[in-house]
Amino acid sequence: MSSRIYFFLFFTSFVIAQAPFKIGESLQYHAEFNRVRVGEAELKVSAIEEINTIKSYHIIYVAKTKGLADRLFKIRDQIDIWIDKEGFFTHRLIKNINQGNYKNKVDVRFDYNKSIAKTSTKEISIDFKARDSFSLFYYLRTILLKENDIMSFSSFEGRRIVDYKLQIKGNEIIRTELGNITCTVIRPYQEGENLFKNQGDMQIWISNDEKRLPVKIQIKMKFGSMTLLLKKVSY
Repeated sequence: MSSRIYFFLFFTSFVIAQAPFKIGESLQYHAEFNRVRVGEAELKVSAIEEINTIKSYHIIYVAKTKGLADRLFKIRDQIDIWIDKEGFFTHRLIKNINQGNYKNKVDVRFDYNKSIAKTSTKEISIDFKARDSFSLFYYLRTILLKENDIMSFSSFEGRRIVDYKLQIKGNEIIRTELGNITCTVIRPYQEGENLFKNQGDMQIWISNDEKRLPVKIQIKMKFGSMTLLLKKVSY
């Protein structure tokens, strides 16, 4: 049995009985760079749709700059993800990235019956259930997180396959506009190299209550850190 299959079977045995999110859930965030607010972001469970005849949650992520940051370096990003309604892995990923003069669009479709992933320009063989950053947030909300556990995953977002791990680091209280929230701290990483091309390191804070909210997401980069901090939850 491959290590990927082992981890998948092992950790799905600890899935929470009912997903703590539903259609219409909107998570709104302040976006900060080096503790200065530069914009806002939103994660929304838009609908249940069929991808390859399989029922999937359609998740939409949007991010945009505001104020001075918008004039200096305008960002208008949207990422659409369709994640399996039962296993919370990715069936399709569409990225529309607009950051200053940089623009990029990619559409990745996964066919697990044929063990392939494809874009408009390439097709690759896969032997894993893909979990990009955003489908990972929702998957983590459905499992029990135990300190010092390490999990292994793989993703493909159009360029190359990335194998990475998650380490559960313990609890931390995060101050937000919604109050002080006790969270489990999770660190994604790659062995022997940085997870992000910009030499960044990432941490995720998931609330310990029944809603299992991604309260804070932080990427530490060479010249500072980018943080998303939850400010509002609506349904």
